[in-house]
Formats: sequence, C-alpha cells, structure tokens
Amino acid sequence: MELNNGFQQFLEQIQLGALPEGRIESAWLRLHEYLVTGFGITRGEVFLQGSYANDTAVKPARSTDEYDIDVVVMCSVATDSANAALERLEAKLGEDADYRKRIEPKNPCVRLHYASDESGYFHIDIVPARTATAAPIEIPRRGNGWKDNDPEGYRIWCESQGPQFARTVRMLKRWRDVHQGQRRGVKSIVLQVMVANAMVHGQTDAVTVARVLRAIASILAAHPDAPPALPHPVLRRENLTANWPENDYREFRRNVTEAAALAESALADADEASSHRQWRELFGDAFPPYRGPSRMPPPVPPPGYEKTPQQPPRQQRYG
Repeated sequence: MELNNGFQQFLEQIQLGALPEGRIESAWLRLHEYLVTGFGITRGEVFLQGSYANDTAVKPARSTDEYDIDVVVMCSVATDSANAALERLEAKLGEDADYRKRIEPKNPCVRLHYASDESGYFHIDIVPARTATAAPIEIPRRGNGWKDNDPEGYRIWCESQGPQFARTVRMLKRWRDVHQGQRRGVKSIVLQVMVANAMVHGQTDAVTVARVLRAIASILAAHPDAPPALPHPVLRRENLTANWPENDYREFRRNVTEAAALAESALADADEASSHRQWRELFGDAFPPYRGPSRMPPPVPPPGYEKTPQQPPRQQRYG
C-alpha cells in the first residue's frame, strides 16, 4: 500500500527538529563570525556546503550517530601546500579556548566535535579552500595535494532536482543509516546522484521509493564486483565512485537489491498492517506502526437538534 499519511509522518519524524537546528545554528553563527574576523575575509567567503546546505539533512538513526554540518572557508592562497592550509586553519581555531578543546584533525578538514546534550552529538567539518582555475575552488587533501570542488554549483544542482528529489533522498539516507550505518554506508553524494539518475516524478512517496530502488539495483546488477563510473553532476570529469572500496560496494549492491524487493512487496501488499510492517522493516522504527482502523468521532448534530433521545410515537406499537 502507498500509505501516504504514514510516509508524511515518517518524513516529519526524520527531519531535523527545532532543538538540533537551534543548536547547530548557534554554533554556526559563532564560527562564521570567528573565521571572518580571524582571517580578515568577507562574510561570503565562509559558507555552508553538504546536506545542511542542500536541504537533505536527516536526524541520525542511532543515538551514537552524529549531526554534522560542513563549512568552507576561503582562507588559503596559491602558494599553500595542502598540509600547510590545514595546519593554518587548525592553528587559527586553536587560538580560541573553546575551539581548541574541540579540534580533531581530519582529511580534508578540521573537525570541531561537540559533546552530546538532549539533542545528541554533532560536529562541524571545516575545509580551507582557495580559488582555482579548472573549478570555482579547490580544497586540500592531507599529503595528497589539492582537489577541485564546486559546492555552490552542487547546491544549485540539488535544488534544481525539485522537492520530490529532496524527500526521496532524505528517506533513502535514513534507509542507508539503518541498514549500513553512517561510517560504512554509501557516501551521501553518491547516493544522491544515483537517486537523481533513477528519479521518477509525479508519483507518491511509496511508488517513487520503490521505483528508484529498483532502478538503482538494476543498474548495479550489471556491475557485480566493482562500482560503475558515476560522474559528478557539476564537475563531470570527477568519478564519484573511484575510491569506493569493492567490499563496501558489494555490500551496498546486496542491500539495495534486497531493499527494492522489500519496497515492491510493501507497495503491492493490500493488507494495511502487513504493509506497515514491511515499510518499517525498510526504514526502521521512524516509520509509523499500524494503529488499527481509524475511528471517526460521532457527527456533531446540527444547531437546534434535540438533546434528549428520540422516543417512539405513543400510538405506535413496536416490537
């Protein structure tokens, strides 16, 4: 069954709530001011990228998983090596006592790790960047030079795919997190481009999910051992699957094949309770359970209707 109400409740359940969004917003605004002032750059040279900027962020599936935001800061120059750019950013963040205790070097970023509160853990990944010739910007890779990037172009591309694309990506990111986890699961950008390539429009959420999963599974079936090339939608010369470990790819291919069959079964199931169970198997506990047939309240009587119960006419015998 399509369970339109169930899918809407599911989407509301996995979207970021007011508490984590408020916490992220507060941390982002403080960091933005700090980087603009610290590097003496314009406000537009510190900006968001990734799922938070592209409107595809979802709540973590597990209490041990983390919210995250990705920030780009245009603080590097042409003479910087990749390592030097990352070290300068880390040093600048270390000048602040609060940031200094949160720093965790990563590749290609510096991470600020925030402890858990009632909204959960989250971190901010900050990437130093500089202008480039073959792309709008380039970002450093520790010990491995510089890499072309176009976060604004990718944001515009995501927006151009339409609201149904964003809904479907959120749902399938939750599926990924439930069945593969944040660390070993397919990268978000790879999943998003696969969804875009398989996308159907003008259908309900249930039909869209089932068809997209089947289309992805069918494409990957022709590549059983290693991932097919997947060009970046903006930087077409970049292959997004080039560094996908083959074992992780094969696990994803198995997962998406099983997910396509499960989604098709849930969609075709005429029993509402059974369909709910299968969608919950696909998406986890965030998808609402079956709660039985709806019980409509008794209709409200029209104005002036007698409040006393009706009585049979006295001259009429009933029996």
